[in-house]
Amino acid sequence: MPNRSMFSNSMPSVRCYRNRQVWGVALTLSLVVSACGRSGPPAAGAPPAVQVQVQKLQPGTFEESSDFVGSLEAEQRIELRPEVSGRVTQVLVSSGSAVNLGQPIVQLSPDQTQAEVTAAQAAAQAASFGRQAAQSQVEAARAQLARAQADVELALVEFRRTQQLVSAGALSRQNLDNAQNQLTVAQTAQRQAEDNVRSVEAQLQQALSAFEQAEAEVNVSQADLGFKQVVAPTSGIVGDMSLRVGDFVESGDTLATITQNSDLFLRIRVPTTQANQLRLGIPVELLNPETGEPLATGSLSFISPEVDGEGQSILVKARFPNEAGNLRDGQFVKARLIWNTTATLLVPTVAVIRVAGQSFVFVATDQSQENGQTLRVASQRPVQLGEIQGNNYQVIDGLEAGDEVIVTNILQLQDGRPVTSEAQTSAVLH
Repeated sequence: MPNRSMFSNSMPSVRCYRNRQVWGVALTLSLVVSACGRSGPPAAGAPPAVQVQVQKLQPGTFEESSDFVGSLEAEQRIELRPEVSGRVTQVLVSSGSAVNLGQPIVQLSPDQTQAEVTAAQAAAQAASFGRQAAQSQVEAARAQLARAQADVELALVEFRRTQQLVSAGALSRQNLDNAQNQLTVAQTAQRQAEDNVRSVEAQLQQALSAFEQAEAEVNVSQADLGFKQVVAPTSGIVGDMSLRVGDFVESGDTLATITQNSDLFLRIRVPTTQANQLRLGIPVELLNPETGEPLATGSLSFISPEVDGEGQSILVKARFPNEAGNLRDGQFVKARLIWNTTATLLVPTVAVIRVAGQSFVFVATDQSQENGQTLRVASQRPVQLGEIQGNNYQVIDGLEAGDEVIVTNILQLQDGRPVTSEAQTSAVLH
């Protein structure tokens, strides 16, 4: 005959079942039945506790963002070219070397240019001697003119004195004629001295022009000699250097590239539908397109005032510092523009299950028992979720900060089943 106590003990479970809403899924039904009996101690033969890992939810941030793709551009990338032709005599750096502004990179053969410099210097020295000789002639001509001017003044004074004495009858007309003749001779000598000064001054100008031209040729030939040494026009990293000693290069040939990677830019085409969200300074994250790992964080530094009519997009540029040197010119990356950041809770995607279109998570809670002890069980909670961010969902409703969400062995759980927690993880999810 059956034991009446066994029937009486089972009645609460039946009544509890009838008081609950009937779920249309067999799995959910089993979860509800289990939940009705969790107020008492676990019955004999109850399923053993499931070992789980929990994550304690803390306030985090949810980012409203959009992803784009593109390639990085160096702040400056210069092609190294020689100004003159020549044969390579030295390659002073190797591929990948860091160089500074003005640092020698390649030395070309200077033989012919050195001879040109020597000839130009000799011509300049000869022109310098000619200039000095012309200067001496000018000085002598000017001294001669000064003496001639003095002779004219003296002859003029003598002529006037003689003219007065002749008028007074003290001297004869012959004396006046002699004074006039002396004045005429002095004036003629002065005019000749003036012509001579103008002549030697013209010669001096020619000598000066010749000297200046000779000096210019020296400067040009020395510059050509300097161009035989190709130097870095900027600081940066030398690209592939395939030159060898003995190679002959023409003026304008590309010898290598020098790239400044201290700062890089990313060109992004943003659809016009998001134009109202654009603003300078928006955070931009660079992600590895294969692994999703963050590479760098920068910000928008340029927003084009024009719209690309064909693609209906707006060109923007983001600047990224590259102090660590882990970014490269031309590197393919994924960029994430972060429009807004909101404080919220985020729950790991691995903790979420869906039943009949509803999202649930299991939360580890302590349940009081009739014997005064507590039993740690999995409590199933319906949650309302928002957008997904990385490996987390935005929590709209159903969870609170501090809840210990179960993130492992989810498929082995049901509402009210005992659990034992592994080492707990407490972190801010963002």
